[in-house]
Amino acid sequence: MAVMIAYALKLTIEENEPTGFTDEKNIPSWAKGVAAAMKRLGIMQRQVANRFDSDAKATRAEAATILLRMLEQQNK
Repeated sequence: MAVMIAYALKLTIEENEPTGFTDEKNIPSWAKGVAAAMKRLGIMQRQVANRFDSDAKATRAEAATILLRMLEQQNK
């Protein structure tokens, strides 16, 4: 989901950028820049243990929140 949002927002992504998430070592190298951008923009934030949890499935509520935050970024 994060990669699709990054493409939709036409973000410039630096591969292997430090993410600041505690599970950074589990984030694939090609996705680290996207994860960092999502955190920096406030689109994807984790309240529990500051984990990105790249293998987790988003709930409908989480997906809706993420999409609303993406739309807010588009309107800036």
